[in-house]
Amino acid sequence: MGRRKHSKIDNLEPAVKETVDEMIKTGAYYREIVDYIQSHGVSISLAAVGKYAKNLMSTLDALRLSQENFRAIMEETDRYPDLDMTDGILRLLCNQMLDAINKLPEERLSEIDFDTLSKNAVALTRAVAYKKNVDTKTRDLLENGAEQFKDLIYEAMAAERPDLYKEVKKFIKSKAKEGKA
Repeated sequence: MGRRKHSKIDNLEPAVKETVDEMIKTGAYYREIVDYIQSHGVSISLAAVGKYAKNLMSTLDALRLSQENFRAIMEETDRYPDLDMTDGILRLLCNQMLDAINKLPEERLSEIDFDTLSKNAVALTRAVAYKKNVDTKTRDLLENGAEQFKDLIYEAMAAERPDLYKEVKKFIKSKAKEGKA
């Protein structure tokens, strides 16, 4: 017979389950949780509540870690305005990988599959290079598009409003001189 993938708590009425989750998060005793569930007509063991609580707390810890990582990425991207989200994620991954290796005890280092680790590092490097290539191409396309748009505007302005065209050119030259000074 297959193992049950959901606990009895998962099948409780939503309001009861929500209360149970809150009781677990606030550190209620498992006996209190069992009594609460049983007061709603469901028979459950202390072990079942313990197992559910362990899984819930594990999930919440993973969620907290994800939020901390996301916050770290956001802080990194705020600190470096030219850094986008992908760069932040790649930096975080590289940092976590190096931290994990540095924290391994000497005897565990021999267990590491350095071929796989190297392949993953190369894949990460390729991802960074690919992203930079895409960023460069995108920037070039935007610059070319902006240049073409500017030329189109100037041509139309020169043909239809030569006075405005001369005034705009004069304004741009004066601003360019101010920028160099």
